[in-house]
Amino acid sequence: MIFTILGPVGVLTRQEAARKTADEQLSEHRVRGLLAALLLRPNRFVAHTTLAGLLWDEPPAGYRSNLRTYASRLRRCLNAVDPSRVRLESRKGSGEQGGGGAYLLRVGEMELDADVFLRLIARAQAMRRDDDAESAVHLLKLALELWHGPAGGCDVAGSGRLLAQLDAFNDLRLITYEDLTAVRLQRGEHRLVIPELRALLADHPYREGAWAQLIYAFHRSGDVEKALRTYRELRDILAKELGVEPSEELNRLHRAVLDRDDAGARGVIWPERDSLTVR
Repeated sequence: MIFTILGPVGVLTRQEAARKTADEQLSEHRVRGLLAALLLRPNRFVAHTTLAGLLWDEPPAGYRSNLRTYASRLRRCLNAVDPSRVRLESRKGSGEQGGGGAYLLRVGEMELDADVFLRLIARAQAMRRDDDAESAVHLLKLALELWHGPAGGCDVAGSGRLLAQLDAFNDLRLITYEDLTAVRLQRGEHRLVIPELRALLADHPYREGAWAQLIYAFHRSGDVEKALRTYRELRDILAKELGVEPSEELNRLHRAVLDRDDAGARGVIWPERDSLTVR
């Protein structure tokens, strides 16, 4: 069994009948929301009140009944995929209102794609610090291959709090891509990363780290004119759409390109700290 949140929230299995049952039970968008909320807090009880705040911006009066219905569908999904063990546990509340009730989702090691993703990028950073660029590239590519769309997908229902928690993984995905690009630049793949950075910036035009890498890639490819034009393009976007100027790191990179100062440019892309790229 593999749980997924790096893309549509779901449960993967090779068994055709179990997969169909799982998809049917997860067809209700808020059931997916419940699964996502529990996957973000694996192997610990999550109170009904907390879950209500994650599933609704304004929980309905009868949310406990709704939670029981969603939990029942989720339990049928999990039982179809893994009938050998109890995956979803419940703790009853006390009193007429059921105060203190909670659910817990059992998730084994390496069963959640987000957990595998985090382990891979942590290992890649360790390889990078050991100057093993080849292994770092391999691990970062494996980490990015786990993704199948925005975290949570397009059909998960939840509150702004839950969606923000899922979106944090989207931000980390972009950082990981920039980390991979930084290592590839270090290996001399300047021309190869240019179209990929352009594609990334078309969707995420305010990523200053990616802009810095694009400017540096043009600079190292010997195209100073395009490096300087790219800086002006970024400056115009930030001024017109956000009303801000480029960061000091971008300005330092710009000055380094103007001065043909490759060491200064490298110092922007690879600062003396643990992170792999400009943030």
